[in-house]
Amino acid sequence: MGRLNNNQPHTLEILRVAEGQKSPQRDEDVQASWRRCLNEHQLDPTRYEGVRIVTQQELRHHRQESEELLCMARHGMEDLYRRVNAMGYILLLTNAQGVAIDTIGDADLDRELRHAGLIAGSEWHERHVGTNGVGACLMTGREIIVHRTDHFDMTLTPLSCTAVPIHDTQGTLIGVLDLSHLQAPQDKMSQALTLEVMKSCVRRIEMANLVRTHRQDWILRLHPSAEFLDVDPMAAIAIGTDGRIRGMTHNAHKLLLRSLPDSSDVSQNHTSITDHLVGRTFSDLFAFDPEDLPKLSRSRGNGDGMIELQSGEITFARSVPPVAAIKQRVINPLPAPLKNIHGGDPALQKLAERASKLVDRQISVILRGETGTGKEFIARAMHMASQRRGPFIAINCAALPESLIESELFGHTANAFTGASGKGKKGLIRESHGGTLFLDEIGDMPLAMQARLLRVLSEREVMPVGGHRPEPVDIHVISASHRDLPQLVASGEFRQDLYYRLNGLTLDIPAVRNRADLEWLILRIAATTDGTPNFSPDAMEILLSHAWPGNVREIVNLCALCAALCDGNMVTPDDLPPDITDVAQSRPTATLSLLAANGNYPSYQLPPATDQNEATTLRTLIMACDGNISAVARHANVNRSTIYRRLQRLGLGHLIKQNRFSDVNRI
Repeated sequence: MGRLNNNQPHTLEILRVAEGQKSPQRDEDVQASWRRCLNEHQLDPTRYEGVRIVTQQELRHHRQESEELLCMARHGMEDLYRRVNAMGYILLLTNAQGVAIDTIGDADLDRELRHAGLIAGSEWHERHVGTNGVGACLMTGREIIVHRTDHFDMTLTPLSCTAVPIHDTQGTLIGVLDLSHLQAPQDKMSQALTLEVMKSCVRRIEMANLVRTHRQDWILRLHPSAEFLDVDPMAAIAIGTDGRIRGMTHNAHKLLLRSLPDSSDVSQNHTSITDHLVGRTFSDLFAFDPEDLPKLSRSRGNGDGMIELQSGEITFARSVPPVAAIKQRVINPLPAPLKNIHGGDPALQKLAERASKLVDRQISVILRGETGTGKEFIARAMHMASQRRGPFIAINCAALPESLIESELFGHTANAFTGASGKGKKGLIRESHGGTLFLDEIGDMPLAMQARLLRVLSEREVMPVGGHRPEPVDIHVISASHRDLPQLVASGEFRQDLYYRLNGLTLDIPAVRNRADLEWLILRIAATTDGTPNFSPDAMEILLSHAWPGNVREIVNLCALCAALCDGNMVTPDDLPPDITDVAQSRPTATLSLLAANGNYPSYQLPPATDQNEATTLRTLIMACDGNISAVARHANVNRSTIYRRLQRLGLGHLIKQNRFSDVNRI
């Protein structure tokens, strides 16, 4: 369709509104958005451009920046979509910049969704695409329905968008939840119920986030009706032990703002509201002594929990006591299965800490690393660290024949196809019900199966081959690949919507050559090898200098070989394979020459591990590199892990933090 001209009714209506005329069939927020599009954003009212899609690199950056928002909203999004998935809607989560960082929709509508721009990476800020649900919501901070020709850009006029803002506990608008329909009815009132459902979903998302982030504070649930306090509170406030407001949901902001004596002077923007509420004493806002908060606890059975605001308004409240910080540390230590995946490596320590926060959440994880780095081992550790009581099912997507992968994954009914079992087959996905499904080499899954897997993850149910009734499944999905999945998405070999469904969080597993706990790893593998090889100090020094291109798998094979060859005797350098000893002998002496701003540093040679001056030498080298361990290793022509191991031996491992030393003078 060609570009519109100024004689089109839609264009003329926008121009009349921009000139100050009222349009009775448009909401005031829509008209205000049209005026902003023309007067502030300088957009062309004849535009027919649609939305911009950011690059894969930009989208990864946006998702990393919004990791907390993704975790906060995901469960609520899935619960909401289960209620509307048969009605043709697509659910979008955008960040505060208007970029869609997560989507849930019908995989069968993939082509239509892409054409409409309703995919991850679409950019919906008003200044780029004109009036739309997300853009107008971000500009006003209020929920809105932008229905069909309410849109500024004619490309978007088939859509109906219902958008609701999401705020953090300090009142900052951090994202928008949007439910869009590709072909909505003409009547805008058809979306009124959708708006109420969306507001309820966002309210529960913000409520869950307040409880999660303010565990050490009193939580006060509020609702106009006492009967709903425990099942669906309308608002909630976090109150510190000092009696001051620490945070709240956005509904609480709106309720409590009316209690301020100077509320008429407070601007309606979110920053001003936050400045006037968070940090105030509880007694400033309520005619209630914070010392009496325990009386509002359900356990005390305090009647209906009526409470009065300073404005005189009456509401109902239920208090939930804080969880002591020391109790949290006892209850939630790093689970043993994750604690035992490393022997002091900083990267794996960080991985274990992040993984421990996700093991009992419905957030999919991608493990990324070279072949043989132990992705399945870590996935199994995550499963063992969780509260899930179902089995751990590992599937190598590259090893399943394409002709069998459908029935292997999804199962089949009795005699569903030629050669099928007369008893049917449950399928690996249903086998993992209540447990963890580990999809190894997910990048090698055929595109047709990717579409079916996406439906399983979206709807949490499986349709067996030949079946007519879907079976519900409760699974935690962990995927792994040594391939570049974003590159596969860019080349069309992997579905973008499936990638973002799987990629709740990506955890990078370091290669063995970069691990600071290499000696621990070798000794642990040796201890679990039949025959238990015992390496001499000289042999171990050679092993520690080897690059291990085969990673953990290569160490396993080496230990098995040495155990067989030495038959209980100590393993010496002569017993090691030539591909390890030859490389070690050809490795140049590790030296370091550094240029300073005012001249040359002297050339240093890393001393042997037993040298009593080693700590002093390392201190000099690290200070010369401004605390950058990667630079030290690069200039010294050794692996970074060698530097880390030396530091660990010297008892300086506690100073390692994100590959830099924040205080080298303490070394």
